[in-house]
Amino acid sequence: MRTLKDIKDALRGRRAVNVLRIAANVADGETITIGSEVYEIDTAADPGAITAGRIRVNCSAGVTNSIATPAFVTALNANTTLGLTAVAVSVGEILVFTNSDASALTLPCAETMAGANNQWSSANFAGGQLAKPQGVSLAQRVPTATEVAIGNLHFMFPFTVGAAMVQVRTSAGAAKAWDGLLLLNGSRVTVDNSGVTDWAATDIVAVLAHQ
Repeated sequence: MRTLKDIKDALRGRRAVNVLRIAANVADGETITIGSEVYEIDTAADPGAITAGRIRVNCSAGVTNSIATPAFVTALNANTTLGLTAVAVSVGEILVFTNSDASALTLPCAETMAGANNQWSSANFAGGQLAKPQGVSLAQRVPTATEVAIGNLHFMFPFTVGAAMVQVRTSAGAAKAWDGLLLLNGSRVTVDNSGVTDWAATDIVAVLAHQ
């Protein structure tokens, strides 16, 4: 039986997403920006030393990606006022998504990190959809070069996904025999590139999700 929460979830918009990759060491003073929020890497001992108005990313324990990744996730989840959530999908791969009614469909993102491949997947959040009644939702987009390098493409839906189907097609519209893995994790659907035939930055990946 569907609960009131299930019904409310089905009426929400699809969440917009972006991926921050931290593949190499970070450095003190580097920044990660989402909309009006600026997060600053800080290697100083507590309570730290950052520019006024910024949000501290506590890297006093070190500057490797295994330290910086959870530090950024903690900083965002504790301080954001933009209705965002950050999840460390793996070391160096941070999924950030909107939480309600796709309120931040196209939030701009930037960073000043100098480490190799330390960057946002996209200059803006993407994949969101305005609220409308739905128990089934279709999302599609073109993978970025960063997502191809990581090997994961994430989609967020406004409900717990019980089943999903994936279609990969080329930019010309031809179906592609992708044979990677489809992973369901709550409201997140991840399409990975562990197969012999992968999706590329020129392909279109579509996910049909159902509660």
